[in-house]
Parts: sequence; structure tokens; C-alpha cells
Amino acid sequence: MNNEQLVKDLTAKDEQKAFCAAQEIINKTNTEAFKLLADKSEFLFDFVKNNVSKRLNKAINQNNYRNLFAFLKIYCPDFEDVIIGSLAKFANEEMTDEMLELLEQGSDEEKAYAAKYFSYIPDTIAIDDLIQYAFEDNEALAFNAAKALGAMNADIAYQKAIELLNSDDEFAVLKAVKFLVAYENKNAVEPILKAMEHSSMSENIAGEIPYIQSIMELLTTYEDKSLVLLCVDNILSGLGEILPLNQIFCFELFEVLSFLIEYNIKNKDSQAAAILLKALSKFEMLNENEEYTFDEDKNTKQEINEIYNLLKNQQEYFWNAQKNLVKNELNPSLPNYRTSSALRVIAEYNLTQAAEEVKSLLNSENEILLCEAVIALKNLNMLDRINKDEIIGKVKDENKKALIQSLIC
Repeated sequence: MNNEQLVKDLTAKDEQKAFCAAQEIINKTNTEAFKLLADKSEFLFDFVKNNVSKRLNKAINQNNYRNLFAFLKIYCPDFEDVIIGSLAKFANEEMTDEMLELLEQGSDEEKAYAAKYFSYIPDTIAIDDLIQYAFEDNEALAFNAAKALGAMNADIAYQKAIELLNSDDEFAVLKAVKFLVAYENKNAVEPILKAMEHSSMSENIAGEIPYIQSIMELLTTYEDKSLVLLCVDNILSGLGEILPLNQIFCFELFEVLSFLIEYNIKNKDSQAAAILLKALSKFEMLNENEEYTFDEDKNTKQEINEIYNLLKNQQEYFWNAQKNLVKNELNPSLPNYRTSSALRVIAEYNLTQAAEEVKSLLNSENEILLCEAVIALKNLNMLDRINKDEIIGKVKDENKKALIQSLIC
């Protein structure tokens, strides 16, 4: 049987044929067929991958598990748990030594698998190599190394990642965040949230946080709700651009937005109001423009539609209340990122009730806020009421000055 047919049988509905294909791939150490499967895996539905995993698992036994070492040259994240999990069932000192050798001298693919092995078998003999790889550019290797270090409770690596959150290098910060998510210590959530607060890659960081602790859990247990709300805000900003749309399930956005609706009926929180208005606009755009969802599966499209309906079906008085609350986000005592987010909402919804608060921001020394305030006033048709020369004179950055001039001249 050729490899194309083998993979076709392995991924098909016929359970008997599929199991025979799995047996043939494992028993005959058919790495070419496995590579073909790995190449096609990103195009397979999750339920198909799950079925394939079960069939491969069933085909692996004490007589053929050694064949799996040949597959370690072909890295496939969708089936790494099948391969390494099966090897771990038959782990012994000799196998651990072999995996350590691969971790030290193997290809990047073999190193990634070997690091995964030490998350199943947390033998500290590998700790130095894992620390070395945990902040590598190779994401699979770095993630698996961090996962293994978490299984070992390797505090020295954890502390290194916590320290890196304060780095001036934004990419180093993001690596540290990804390490901490893989390490799986919820104590890291607070420093990650604080790193997100001041990062230029805040959307990327926000998209990692739900994988260490759910947003719903944070909303109901974390004392500083403003940082959790900022996380939701950043996720909404990144969704569909930096963050794939199908992650809305991992982010539990339907549950999160349902919670915020009920929360704001009682609490009248201006930050939550701005986020809900932003969500309404975002999901209206996603739901009504097929260009954003063309490549998404049916479940993702349905979830987007359900979130949009959840928001759209709130009463008009509810949305009017949110619009009236947003201007409170322009309080000078609040962080600039909250002001910026609110200004974008004010501009989009043409919230004239916030005009005076927007104009007060023209006294700011922050050039980004000045630009955003001018953009908001342009949308509100209120630029004729400001001192244009004074505003332009305050801006030193040539690009920002040119933007403001194009808006008010």
C-alpha cells in the first residue's frame, strides 16, 4: 500500500482500516508515511487528529515501541504526545540516557521530542540542558523545555523568567511569558499582567495569559480587576489580527462578555463599559464581513455569531448607560492606556457627551494622547473649538505633528 493511501485510511471513518494503517506505520517504521501525516496535520479537523492519535496509541505496544525513535526526526506537535507518551510508558534508565543524548546532540526536532520526554519523566539529570533551551527561538523546543522544568519544579529557571519580564527587550519579555505559561505556576500571573501593562506587545502577552489561568477565574478571584479588564481589552484588540479567531474558545469570550454585562449592570465600571462597546463593534465587524472569517471552521463562525447576538440583544438603555460611562475613563488619574482605549471608543461611537473630557486632554504633555484626542474631536466635528496653533506647537515628533496637521488644517 502506498503512503498516500495509508494516511488516507488512517484518517478515514472505517475503524478497522484505520487501525490496520496505524499498525503498518508503526510496525514497519514507515517514517515517510508519518511525515506525510505530519505535513497534512494542520489541515485536519481536531476530531480527526484525536481519532488518529487513538489509533496510533492502540497500535503501539511493548514489541514495537522502540520503532518510535525513528519518528523523532519528524517533529509534529499534533502527535508528539502519542509518540512521547507511548515511550514514557516503557521508560527505563537506558531510555532516559538515550533521551538525554538526543537532548544534547540531536537535531532540533529530536531535541523538542526529548524535552517533551522529560516533562513525562522529570529526571533532573536533564535540568541544565533544559534551562539552556527554555528561552530558545525554536518555540517547540523552548515550550517543551519549560514544560519539563515545570514538572521538575525548577525554581532557578522560574526565577530567571520572572526577572526577564522586566527586560527592555520586548521579545525577551514575550519569551519569558511563554516560558511561564508552559511552566504552569499560577503565581506568575500577577507579574505577567504587570509586564503586559507596560509592553508594546501587550496583545501578544494578553493572548498567552488564559493558558495559565482562565480569564473567568481571574475576573472572579483577582483583586485588581483593572489589569484583568486590560487583558480582555488587549485580547479584543489582537483578535483576528495578532491572535487567531479560533482562540475565542480558549479565551472563553462568550462567558467573559456575559459576565461583564451582568457585572456592569450592578457596578457601572467605566473600563468595563469601554470594553463592552469595543466588543460590540469588533464582533459586529467579524460577524458581518466574511473576509475575516472565510478560512475559519463552522464552530468558530457560530461562536462569533453567538457572541455578537449576545451583545446586540442587550437593551438600548444598557448600551446608552455604557456610552455615558466611557467619559469617566478620561480621568487624568487613570493610566494612559485606559485613556487611549476610551478615546478610540468615543471616536468610533461619536460620543458627543464626552466632548468636554476629550478637550481637556489637549492640555496633556503626552503626544500620543494629544493625537488620539484630536482624532476623537475630528470624529465629533468639534475641531473648530480648539486652538490649533497651540496644539501643533506642543508636538515635537514630526510624524505625530504631520498627523495632527492633516486633521486640523
